[in-house]
Amino acid sequence: MHCWEKEAGLTRREFITACGTLAACALHGGDVPPQAAAAEDTRERDPFLGTRGVPLEIGSPCLQSPGETTMGVSWAVSGLAKGVVEYADNPEMRDAKVVKSGGYGLVPIDVDALQVRLTGLKPATKYYYRTVTIPFTDYSNIYYAKLGDPVVSGVHSFTTLGEGAKAHFCVINDTHAQWKPFQMAVRKVKELSPSAVIWNGDATNTTQDKKTAVEVFLNPPVEDSDWSSDIPVFFESGNHDFRGSWISKKEEVVLPRDPSERRGDQWDLKWNFALRLGDMALVGLDTGEDKPDAHPKWFGLANFEPYRRAQAKWLEEQFARPEIAAAKHKIVFCHIPLFAEPSSEDYPHDGVAIDPHDYAYWSRECNELWGPILDRTGVKLVVCGHRHRFRFDPPTAERRWAQVVGGGPELGFDHGVPDSGRFPTVVEGFIKNDKLRLVVHDVLNNRTVLDKYL
Repeated sequence: MHCWEKEAGLTRREFITACGTLAACALHGGDVPPQAAAAEDTRERDPFLGTRGVPLEIGSPCLQSPGETTMGVSWAVSGLAKGVVEYADNPEMRDAKVVKSGGYGLVPIDVDALQVRLTGLKPATKYYYRTVTIPFTDYSNIYYAKLGDPVVSGVHSFTTLGEGAKAHFCVINDTHAQWKPFQMAVRKVKELSPSAVIWNGDATNTTQDKKTAVEVFLNPPVEDSDWSSDIPVFFESGNHDFRGSWISKKEEVVLPRDPSERRGDQWDLKWNFALRLGDMALVGLDTGEDKPDAHPKWFGLANFEPYRRAQAKWLEEQFARPEIAAAKHKIVFCHIPLFAEPSSEDYPHDGVAIDPHDYAYWSRECNELWGPILDRTGVKLVVCGHRHRFRFDPPTAERRWAQVVGGGPELGFDHGVPDSGRFPTVVEGFIKNDKLRLVVHDVLNNRTVLDKYL
């Protein structure tokens, strides 16, 4: 094709593009250079130019970062789309309200995931909702963009948190994108039907692109991929959830806490939470990476030590809030354990020494920063992961809080060697007879490994 054969009647944008192609043609004797042809081919494949007639696939909605008056909804899409959430106080969706994604100004569109935050809700109240996703079949030019037919999800429901909500939680941890144990864990979660789930870190391994994060958090390849459509999920990062060239942008897939919960000096505490769930106060902390900031493996990227100090200040403030202070049962969630017995093999690995072959089995720094606050404020339980092996540490006279450590994704083996102590768990907590009951489920062997009142 020669440059002068291009059809006349160009728009301003097309005219500018054509001028560039014309100049390139002149340099190559009138023919389109290989670079220009490659650029045009890339343009045709660019997903941000529209779905181009390819049917849009929609993932199940996922409830994220729940609050007393807010709820986040995220879902996967397979092409360029915009989306809204409709919600109502009845399953027939009468008089449903419509909420767009994003905040003020331009509504976000994306080719992988959409997010909507519902606000102004009532505490401890049941709502029904559905997602509506509209594909852009063509977005080559804003003046000629074309929309496809809306895709409407089924109706799901959720109940907001608050003092009037049912005090019942479950914890999963160290799922590491291992789909067989993940399916076991989420099937148990659906069976137990808690008010909320805490995903307590190491959901990922190393995340180099957004599509990987979408698969892990929004569209897992398991039978119960809709596990979080009716059960809201808190997310607390584990050390692996900070690894990979893309992972610093995970809020594009996992909604952080509502901005109104954070002051300017606490803006980076994106997933920390302190909320009432009935007689419980649920508090989420982030232990960060498992090596010192100066460790050579981080290439200067780690800044977790000031992050932990900032959380100590935040923690003091949260326990000073009247509704948190008044809770009869205070539970803290974080990924890396805060305690190890001096006699145990874990004890030397405290995350302080810089050793290229070492990592933290427990965090001495977090213990020193947060432990005294937990003792002083009457925390009953700390729920952790990281070690891939179930453990329970009862409270002592010196440490007033108990610690439970959940299992990992191994299915009865440790690096190929049979090990009956390696199994995935679901940690469950609820109130019975005015006491906190802690139950740990081994979902590999379908048994209970701990059932204890605290």
